[in-house]
Amino acid sequence: MLVLPVSAQSMKFNIRTQRIPDIDPAAVERALTERDPAAVIDFDKAAALLRLSTCLDDRELLALMAEIGLPIPASDLVGVPSECCGGCGG
Repeated sequence: MLVLPVSAQSMKFNIRTQRIPDIDPAAVERALTERDPAAVIDFDKAAALLRLSTCLDDRELLALMAEIGLPIPASDLVGVPSECCGGCGG
């Protein structure tokens, strides 16, 4: 798996949730969609991974998680490379 450093360019993120055993994905989704109504989340409990697509950048996402009582270290937030090939004009 290719792991990119988190940057303001990332729109997809993975959050490693091993350190947050009692994470409530619905609470994360509510808070995230208040700031970004188009955001999408997916929680893979077996892999201890929360996948997010959002227009928030890394700092905003870390702040949001802290605000809802789930502070995470920056090392647990991983930017996912874009899958855009630019072929549709993107």
